[in-house]
Amino acid sequence: MAEYLLGLDEGTTGCKACVFDLDGNVIASDYREYPCYYPQKGWVEQIPEDITPALYASVKAAVEASGVDPADIKAMGISSQGSVIGLLDEDGKLIRPFVGWQDLRGEETLAQLGEKLDKDTYYKITGNPLGSTWSYSKLEWLRENEPENWAKTALFSTNQDYFLRAFGAEDYWTDLSSASREGTLITDTFDWDPVTHDILGIPIEKRAKIALEPGKVVGHITAEVAAQTGLAEGTALCVAAHDQNCSTFGGGAVNPGETVMVIGTFGSCFVVLGEPNRDPAGKLVVKPNHGVGNWTIEAFSLTSASAFRWYRDTLADMERSVAAESGRDPYDVITESVAQVPPGANGVTFLPYLQGAAGSRQNGKAQATFIGMSLGTTKADMARAVLEGICFEMREIVEAQKQAGIEVTSIRLTGGAAKSPLWCQMLADIFQCPIDLLQTSETGCLGAALYSGIGIGLYPDAQAAVKRAVKVTKRYEPKPENAAAYDAAFARFVAVYEALEPTIFV
Repeated sequence: MAEYLLGLDEGTTGCKACVFDLDGNVIASDYREYPCYYPQKGWVEQIPEDITPALYASVKAAVEASGVDPADIKAMGISSQGSVIGLLDEDGKLIRPFVGWQDLRGEETLAQLGEKLDKDTYYKITGNPLGSTWSYSKLEWLRENEPENWAKTALFSTNQDYFLRAFGAEDYWTDLSSASREGTLITDTFDWDPVTHDILGIPIEKRAKIALEPGKVVGHITAEVAAQTGLAEGTALCVAAHDQNCSTFGGGAVNPGETVMVIGTFGSCFVVLGEPNRDPAGKLVVKPNHGVGNWTIEAFSLTSASAFRWYRDTLADMERSVAAESGRDPYDVITESVAQVPPGANGVTFLPYLQGAAGSRQNGKAQATFIGMSLGTTKADMARAVLEGICFEMREIVEAQKQAGIEVTSIRLTGGAAKSPLWCQMLADIFQCPIDLLQTSETGCLGAALYSGIGIGLYPDAQAAVKRAVKVTKRYEPKPENAAAYDAAFARFVAVYEALEPTIFV
């Protein structure tokens, strides 16, 4: 009898459910979008009334499309957003909307948090540079500005534990990577940190339990959830990880030196470490590689491919109309025009900081901009500049890793960018480093599924799961003839940011 696993990716702008066989092949998948809300500039919020029904519906559609007997889907795991704050009352109800990871209100609290715990000590404890991405700074903002909500909070939830409960988990369980994204985990010892919790005034008892082992079974699909998802009642429900760690695991990064780059709503480049060594410059994040027994070192982009989506939705009405009439993906229509523009976008530079700069910049006040346009500039030039700008932010991350003594010899690419041959080649040329693609770009879902497979004993450990289910299928070699043009464009990118930082991005 064949056995299958389900991975569910609860992403920022939408969710995807995939049914996999044990060799990592996608049997069926489904995608649903849901909104974010922006009540004030720099704020990003979501509500479970949008997300939970989409998760159920996506799972049901994937299960039905697979043609698999639901009883043969043995377990599921959830790849969840990190650094999302859920304030839950005594009944497990959300007191106020989720505060999203892209939310910047924590910028207001960084100075006072730095006075309570200096940034070097904070980095030593948590492996995180002091910044507004982590829940730490936004929790401080909520404590100061929403005291009534704070007083009613019985559990400070991560999305991993929240949505596991929505599917039937018997208690609140989260994973090491989601806990790390809170900015209040001792990275070296895998424990909630009492120092940062004391600063916030949060008893550790008001936190979810941390599952240390991969794929811990924390419940089973209830009859009510089975009716809404098409899964069999009693299907094992397992702790997976924060979506970026699921993508790292689904990309096969389990051994020191292996590198996975994710370019999706969020962008990052993860390199596996055998020891939790910090970046001497204090720019790179070090966090547990959940369930593997080692760590990753990374930095990231807050918008990444979201910037390309912004371009599609804001400036590409004609391309979307053409795509709708022809039954094509609007991104393919846009990238066809981009292919006609030479590297360097005819002098147009785009800073992709639509929600602040993270990565090696760590400036929540940075903003996006186009520069270098003239009467001869075309939409295709601008579209290429957007793609190049996203890549250049990722190049800064790779260069920061090199400066920290981390050698990157090849990169496994996942996320939306992996679906575009033009974008894959652009990345190889900009980094002058081979870009490898995998048998599936749905590595977030695959990682969640593999965690669940380990949890119920279908794989003995993370290494065995990756060996069986993760395969490199294609490599993009860098074209040396494009290096000079991209180097010049990258230099412009850096110069534009550095010119704006002291006067505009303050």
